[in-house]
Amino acid sequence: MLTDNSAAPLILIVEDDINHAELILRSFDDAAEEYRLEVVSTITAARMATEKQSPGLIITDYRLPDGDGSELVSLAAGSWPVILMTSHGSEQVAVEAMKIGAQDYIVKSPENFANLPGTVKYALISWALLVARREVSEAAVKAKKDWELTFDAVPDLISLIDTTHTITRANRAMAFRCDLTPEEMIGKKCYDVVHGPECNKADCFCTVAMQDGLIHNSEIKVAKLDGVFDATASPLFDEKGRITGCVHFMRDITERKRAEEERQNLERQFQHTQKLESLGVLSGGIAHDFNNILTIILGHCYILKAHDNSEAERDTYIGMIESAANRAADLCRQMLTYSGKNPLLQTEFNLWMMVDEIVKMLSSAIKKNVNIKVDMKRDLPMIIGDSSQIQQVIMNLIINASEAIGDNNGTITVALKKTTIKPDQPEMDYFGSMILSGDYACLEVSDSGCGMSEETKERIFEPFYTTKFTGRGLGMSALLGIIKAHNGTLQLASTLDVGTIFKVYLPLTFVQEHVETSLPKDVVELSLSKATVLFVDDEDALLKMGSTLLDAINYSTVTASNGREAVDLYRVRGSEIDLVMLDLIMPEMGGVEAYHELRKIDAFVPIIICSGYDVESVADVIEADERAGFLHKPYKPAELSRVLNKMIGG
Repeated sequence: MLTDNSAAPLILIVEDDINHAELILRSFDDAAEEYRLEVVSTITAARMATEKQSPGLIITDYRLPDGDGSELVSLAAGSWPVILMTSHGSEQVAVEAMKIGAQDYIVKSPENFANLPGTVKYALISWALLVARREVSEAAVKAKKDWELTFDAVPDLISLIDTTHTITRANRAMAFRCDLTPEEMIGKKCYDVVHGPECNKADCFCTVAMQDGLIHNSEIKVAKLDGVFDATASPLFDEKGRITGCVHFMRDITERKRAEEERQNLERQFQHTQKLESLGVLSGGIAHDFNNILTIILGHCYILKAHDNSEAERDTYIGMIESAANRAADLCRQMLTYSGKNPLLQTEFNLWMMVDEIVKMLSSAIKKNVNIKVDMKRDLPMIIGDSSQIQQVIMNLIINASEAIGDNNGTITVALKKTTIKPDQPEMDYFGSMILSGDYACLEVSDSGCGMSEETKERIFEPFYTTKFTGRGLGMSALLGIIKAHNGTLQLASTLDVGTIFKVYLPLTFVQEHVETSLPKDVVELSLSKATVLFVDDEDALLKMGSTLLDAINYSTVTASNGREAVDLYRVRGSEIDLVMLDLIMPEMGGVEAYHELRKIDAFVPIIICSGYDVESVADVIEADERAGFLHKPYKPAELSRVLNKMIGG
């Protein structure tokens, strides 16, 4: 905790970032030990502060407005410890910091800031050990006693070993971790108690430290002790400068590593989820509007075919169909499948038309600094496969290309053509396998973006792998899985700061056993009861079409334009209403909320929730209600009549 007690250690914080300085100060509020803290922002101010009073420890940023923190290490000249901080981890900086005499080196992060009191505590204890060793000649008995007390008080694992790797001293923490007493540790080989007899002593960093006389640090995983440790080997010297052994120091960082890995995994999942959500919002909104349009078109088509209409009525219905079709021309369909784990739903589709629709949609969504060029041949036959998953591949390759360009001006080229791989002219895929000969639809997406390094290209298809440059990649592992599921293959070429080219080959002969064919002929079942339906939708054209359609299949209709209006209407006229049809997404009150309000009024009235989304979106709401059902938009008149008759009949 922070205190004004002059006996408490003075910690001098040298940090020019106000936010970082505030985090450091805050971390000491709940510290078990008392500390005095002084914060300055420059090396000059730090020099002045040390002239006024010698600090117990300096924590300094590596990069400061008037120099770097290593100057303060030189200034300390062994009088007090210095811990260097940096915003980016660098092994070279860490090594140089230790060489010039820094006590410790940490990378700036909220976690490391929070752990600073512990780091300071250990740094001060370690510093006390070093001071005690320097002063041993001046006060041998007192220094030895103080050192022993401190040595056993340190929670980290410390042992002293001679040049034959024999333990000459071990603190209580070390002995306890090895299931021995400190006395039992003496005389044992360090590699036996820590690693086991299979340890390669030649590669041990203690061996290296006793050979070159330098301090060596390494992060090691020790199976025998069931943990991960930040280990340091510091050589010991006699009066003549000869190496007599080393101090083996191990700090248990198992929980910290586990927390870091968990945080990194969560960050990867969060980034991945953000991309999924952004695509989901886009595709979900388009799918909802588009399914509403389809419902209007299909309903009016049935009315036109099934009934004799006056010329004026036909003109009205045709005008509504034409208006809806024009709206549909401005929308495109991007299905809500992204994981690549769902079974393939085999359909026959036009790949050229699919690519064209996706490019048109993304052209308005992608930043204006990115120009999309298209070069597509129309001589492709129909493709058989899972259209929603192929849409995912196309869309994500184009979005990846856009992210790789970032804020710079750049070009994405989307090309589609039929190509033939000949046996005498083999092609290799990205993984070095030969592409089978035959006819393929070849989709090529290239960009003039940041490109990829060799390391990135090697790891890009690893699950959950992301990179730190502009184009991070959207689920390349999932996309590769989709391509392979379609017996396809992929080529990749990329040069750093030049651009990237993806080529996807889909075989034109790929067929699976179960391919969707034409649906059975629709049969409309007219209602025999002339029941009354409360039809609720915020789409005015859909309300009008729904009323006419329900009337055509012998139902009476009452309409409402949102859930709140429907609930209020049912309170007044509930005795007249035999069934309620609710749209899922509506202003003021949506379908789910309206469903719950209606159930408070009437526990038995049949309720059908209608949506362009899947039934999973309301499954948890209606699955236990036998008087509730779901109708997927766009619904056909025959399907509507079957569901209504079933619900009312039930």
